[in-house]
Amino acid sequence: MTSKLTEKQKATLWQQRRAASYQASCRLAGYTYSEALIDAEHAEERLESLRRQYGG
Repeated sequence: MTSKLTEKQKATLWQQRRAASYQASCRLAGYTYSEALIDAEHAEERLESLRRQYGG
C-alpha cells in the first residue's frame, strides 16, 4: 500500500532533487562545490536561535 506524500514532504524532496541537480551541473561545468561548514560554536548559536524563533 502506498501513501501519498504531504506537501511538506513534496517540498523537501523537490529541494533535495534541486540541490543534487545543481551540484551535478556544477561538476559538469568544472566548478567545485563544497557545502558550507559550520563549527560547533556557531551551530549551537544557530540551534538556540531557531529554538527561540519556533518555541522549541
